[in-house]
Amino acid sequence: MEKIEKLRQFLRWFWQVAKRYWISQERFRAWQLLAAVVIFIILAETTSALLNRYLGEFTTALTNKELDKFHHSLVLFGVTLLVLLSFLIIRSFIQNKLELYWREWLTKDFLNRYFAGRAFYQVNGNKEIDNPDQRISEDIESFIDKSLFYSLDLGETILRGFLFFSILWSINHKLVFVAILTALAQTLVSFFIGRILTPLNFKNLQYQADFRYSLVHVRNNSESIAFYKGEEQEQGMVQGKFSQLLAVLHAKILPSSVLVGINAGLSLSVVILAYLFLAPQYFAGQITFGDITRSIPAFTTIVGVFGWFATSFEGLTLFAAVIKRLGTFADYLQQNQQSPSSESVINTLIEPRFALSHVTVKTPDQKRVLVEDLSTEIPKSEGILLMGASGSGKSSILRAVAGLWDKGAGYIYRPNTAEILFIPQRPYMVLGSLRNQILYPHTNRQMSDTKLQDVLEQVNLTDLVDRVGGLDVELNWADVLSLGEQQRLGFARLFLHNPHYAVLDESTSALDVANEQHLYHKLREADITYISVGHRPTLIPFHQLIVEILGHGKWRFLSPNESQGTSLVSS
Repeated sequence: MEKIEKLRQFLRWFWQVAKRYWISQERFRAWQLLAAVVIFIILAETTSALLNRYLGEFTTALTNKELDKFHHSLVLFGVTLLVLLSFLIIRSFIQNKLELYWREWLTKDFLNRYFAGRAFYQVNGNKEIDNPDQRISEDIESFIDKSLFYSLDLGETILRGFLFFSILWSINHKLVFVAILTALAQTLVSFFIGRILTPLNFKNLQYQADFRYSLVHVRNNSESIAFYKGEEQEQGMVQGKFSQLLAVLHAKILPSSVLVGINAGLSLSVVILAYLFLAPQYFAGQITFGDITRSIPAFTTIVGVFGWFATSFEGLTLFAAVIKRLGTFADYLQQNQQSPSSESVINTLIEPRFALSHVTVKTPDQKRVLVEDLSTEIPKSEGILLMGASGSGKSSILRAVAGLWDKGAGYIYRPNTAEILFIPQRPYMVLGSLRNQILYPHTNRQMSDTKLQDVLEQVNLTDLVDRVGGLDVELNWADVLSLGEQQRLGFARLFLHNPHYAVLDESTSALDVANEQHLYHKLREADITYISVGHRPTLIPFHQLIVEILGHGKWRFLSPNESQGTSLVSS
């Protein structure tokens, strides 16, 4: 019963992932291409059966020394072979086009759902969905390739068996039953070995992705690792991931080798078995040598038809692992799009203001209360400063305002996120040119070089364009620019786009006091309503409201004079 339920689950996952393309707006082209592939499969298999007939004819003519008949049959064989090759080429071309169209659509579909509702952010807290990047970039390709391959190959195999069944039946009835029994034995052996391979193949995919991600992580954090002299620890971490992968690969060797050996042994022995059954008929003059030539491929074809599951088993276990990875990912993305009904959540209302009404913020797992029953409103064109010790929950309030965290209670009134610019402690450095860095997140916006240079001068990055080689040069900006320069670039984005609202999370922590005060003066002049998280007393004069987060859900309002004397630890 449990195995049947697992099979149903796999079929549900497969259908959930596959059906979206086949019922989409591109379904007409998809079904037309699939129909064309099926037609050319039928043509190719029918031609292959005809080729088998001509093979028997010219072989018999050869053994009987009938020269004219041999030449005639050989010509027919050659022409039929060319026709078969043309069918195979056309079928391959159409099938590859179908795979590419399907992959394009399905990848875009997953990407749309991955970025919708900030699922790309939320998924980091789900331990069951590892390496979503690999699931999108590699598992989708494997899913489509294997879906078409196994479905078409099964249909092709059944058609081939139907065409060759009559050939073998007309020559020797017993060989048909021998082929079926041989295939059944092969299937049973493969089934028992496959029970070992299925979980190993799933772990193989997971550990391959973990190992690859560990190497990418080292590359992305190479400078920090070098500063800490953490090469030994990082190497140990990467080697640990690789050791996990090796352990699974070693565990796969024995069952895979046994499966390969059995399949290879049977494929060789069945040919001898066929000759043993056909030889008495040939020596008795009941069949010709051409009949034997035709019977051998017909016999191996019948074995292949009934043994299709056995010969495809290891590949099917890998396919099952891909189905599970994509299916669970699709389940998660679907659940992420559905708003929670029974959980206690913070309600966000879109209005042209920043205000919190009886807001309680909890961790995503709802095990800790970070801020409880906080109410405040920020006057237009003014700012509020959230202060507190590290881990007290200051940045969590910003996450709630941004809609990244919604566990808790109360109401947040804020404008649409398109009207707010968020500047984190480490601004995001987009892949692309310096122009893209300044324009982000509106990289398609047209802006003159003079305007971009002016905004860089406002944040004391006057020489940056000349230093890096121009606005259109592409570099690894996270490595090229210091954290202080990145933070000033974040403010350049703010002043360039000039939104009505801004949220700043330790956005000047790497700057000297003079640069920090300069940027906040510019911010006040820009007539922007803003929320800041910070710990420096020098920020206080630029904020009209100060809230100290005390931890364990507690907080208090401070007057500017009280907060000047407050000693806080940096977060």
